[in-house]
Amino acid sequence: MLKTCKPNTVKTRMCCAKRYASVLTGHVQLLQRLPPQTRLNVMKSLTALSKYLGTYEKWKATCKRYNLKWTTGNESIASLARFFNPELSLDSMSRRVRDMMRVLPGTMAAVIRFAALTGLRPSEACESVRLIYTYQYTSSYYNPDQQTLEHFRFPQFLRQTKKAYISYLSTSNYQRIASLGPKTCWNAIRLACRRRNIDMDMRLCRRIFASHLSNCGIQSEIIDFLQGRTSTSVFSRHYLSPLNDLKDRVLNAVNELQKEIER
Repeated sequence: MLKTCKPNTVKTRMCCAKRYASVLTGHVQLLQRLPPQTRLNVMKSLTALSKYLGTYEKWKATCKRYNLKWTTGNESIASLARFFNPELSLDSMSRRVRDMMRVLPGTMAAVIRFAALTGLRPSEACESVRLIYTYQYTSSYYNPDQQTLEHFRFPQFLRQTKKAYISYLSTSNYQRIASLGPKTCWNAIRLACRRRNIDMDMRLCRRIFASHLSNCGIQSEIIDFLQGRTSTSVFSRHYLSPLNDLKDRVLNAVNELQKEIER
């Protein structure tokens, strides 16, 4: 857990595991009284504890017997509210990203642009910029023939629940990012926006990337893969094979997106 979770998450998991350890010995009613989000956090903590104690199979059987779900039950409502939220339309999100880029220093604006063009999470985008700068004179990270950032070569992109495998990036954009330097981080960007009274959410870049590629006809399964998600469906795992022109189609869509956010 120390290798896959942030320190604050580890601290929370430890506290929950100590407080609700008796659930593993049969006191399941303690879980059933908790609010959905708290119950989910406790279940994650007890899963880690059960693996440590060697009782994971018994814990899985308990979850099945008492119908303990790994959701809060509000996911569909939240998705519906997000879908019809005018502030989260593609045009609205693109406008907010452009506003951020206009007022921020050039280096920070370039990182935000990069996040939108790759669909990476904010922390992943900043880490990717650092690696591009570090390995710009080698092929350890960027594959120039495939125009691909190969995140899977670095363990920091393969966390337990959040992963990133590859990103298509044109050579011109790669060279543009390589000149930035390694020091810009997500927290620095947030603080810079706060000082300028900007309603900043760099996570919008990831949503913009996915929505734009979908509008350009890229399959949802491909978008999932480019954003570090692998579907559990039989089709995706065993039968889906991309066409040979996938890279070109994605880069063309990204090029259109770049024009949109730089206008």
